[in-house]
Formats: sequence, C-alpha cells, structure tokens
Amino acid sequence: MTEEKASGKNYTIFLSHRAEVKGKVQELKKGLEEYGVSAFVAHSDIQPGKEWQEKILDVLSRMDAFVALLTDGFHDSEWTDQEIGYAIARRVPIISVRLGMDPYGFIGRYQALTCSWEDAPKEIIKILIEHSPVVDAYINAVSECSIWDAANHLAEILPSISRLTDEQVDRLVSAFNDNREVNGSWGFNGTYPSAYGPGVAEHLHRITGREFFMRQDSQGRFTLGDMPF
Repeated sequence: MTEEKASGKNYTIFLSHRAEVKGKVQELKKGLEEYGVSAFVAHSDIQPGKEWQEKILDVLSRMDAFVALLTDGFHDSEWTDQEIGYAIARRVPIISVRLGMDPYGFIGRYQALTCSWEDAPKEIIKILIEHSPVVDAYINAVSECSIWDAANHLAEILPSISRLTDEQVDRLVSAFNDNREVNGSWGFNGTYPSAYGPGVAEHLHRITGREFFMRQDSQGRFTLGDMPF
C-alpha cells in the first residue's frame, strides 16, 4: 500500500449507472466526497476526446470499491454488466443500491441497500467504513471540515465504526481538538445526545475500551483527551 493510500487519499469508488441518471449520480459523487472518498462517474470524469473505454478500464483496474446503482433499465445497458463482472473478478467491496430495481445474477450475492438518492452517500459510507482506508479518508474529512452542519452529518458515521488503530484514534482526537467547527458540533461533542447521539468520546470508548474525557472551557470550546483533565 502506498503512503498516499494509507493516509486515506484517493480512495476511489466506481459508480456504475445508466446514462439517464447521470445528474443524480453526479450529486451522489459530491455527497461521497464530503466523507473524504472519491467517486468515478464516467459521464463527468472523462474529458471530451479521451478514449473513454480505455479510461473506464483504467479506473476499473485501480478502483477500491464498486457501487451498482440499480435504477430501472440498469440491466439493459451494454456496459453495466461488464463493469459488475470486472468488479467481481477483482474482488473489491461491492454494494448494490436498490433505486427501482432488485439485485440480479452474481451481484445478488453482495450487500444491498434500499435508500433514497439523498441518503445513498451516507449509507454507502456506513458499509465501507469497516475498511481501514475509508476510516483514514473519513478522519481526513473530519479534520478538513469547515461547516458546523457538515460536521454533524459526519458524526452520523461514528456509530458504524467498529475498529480503529491507535494511530487513527490519535488522528481523530486531534481532528476534533484542532477544528472548531467539529468540536462545536453537537454530533461530535455529545451536547444533545437525544437528537445527535452521544458524541465522539462515547464512541471512542465503545471502540477501544479506553475512557475519554470532554472538557469545555470558559469560551465554550470543547477539548477531548484520554486522561482526566
């Protein structure tokens, strides 16, 4: 694994879809990027004049995960079944999303989601977050988050994280402490657990078994650590 991959950069999801829904797929791509991962959409990511089949094969050969967006007519495409076959042969994580059509054939063996287009980015990440490179990408997104409301959305992934390395724990704690939008968000600081969940300290305790403590200073800023303040 390269240093770039290990840091969570350039984790790529291939989005297999019908051309008719390219607008919605582009929005899905943007939603996934908010969680720190990249997504490949053939109709927007291939420059005019470039050999598009060559580019698709290139991305299929280096993708980290594959998502089939099962809208009506998905099976009628000349390319989608071939893309599925490539993903199965490479043994990358595969997710199918029911968007009007049930999984079929070999892809029926893989994890399927039933959700709206709007919820698809979060639900896809909830599944993929079990993979360490996606955790790294997610922590990067937390560190770089610049909007309070976006931080609350990022916190919705915390319950789906089941494993963290010591390094990832340290990076997540630093991302919280160093980012005012994050440590000020209810999803991360746990101020309103009934609506936003218990906060990152409780999730770190669940994952690691270690006690984590939250302190709020006189200016309202929260700090997280694993030793009593």
